[in-house]
Amino acid sequence: MVTFRSARFSSTPTPDAINEMLGKDLGEWLRAALADQEFEVGEVIAEDYGYGFWLRLNGAHYWIMQTQYEPATPDMPPTWLVGIDYDPGCLGLWWLRARPKPNDRRLIARALHAVLASDARLEAVQWWPQDVQRGTPQPTPG
Repeated sequence: MVTFRSARFSSTPTPDAINEMLGKDLGEWLRAALADQEFEVGEVIAEDYGYGFWLRLNGAHYWIMQTQYEPATPDMPPTWLVGIDYDPGCLGLWWLRARPKPNDRRLIARALHAVLASDARLEAVQWWPQDVQRGTPQPTPG
């Protein structure tokens, strides 16, 4: 998981938002950038915790989720969260067809990091080895 602060993304829920969650424009930006890097990506869809899209690598399916983790304060822009999960979804056949390769998650994280690093409006990028606020964050993916 990675967190960062930025006022670049909207703090107004879109009409398709569930529970008025945020992150659609962040998801669209990430999705387009990963597609430009030749990743196979699906459409950004609303979830009750934010937004996400499927990414397929080496036949395995990953869920890339994004949401606003902490709202803005008078002194700080909001904190955003992006996660990478191996998740073939509810289709059991996907579980049998392709398992994640040992380096897949690292490849995806590095590609995401390159996207995040490409925009100077994003600050305090922190990669968490476990869950957010657990472990020691790093400035780059492990």
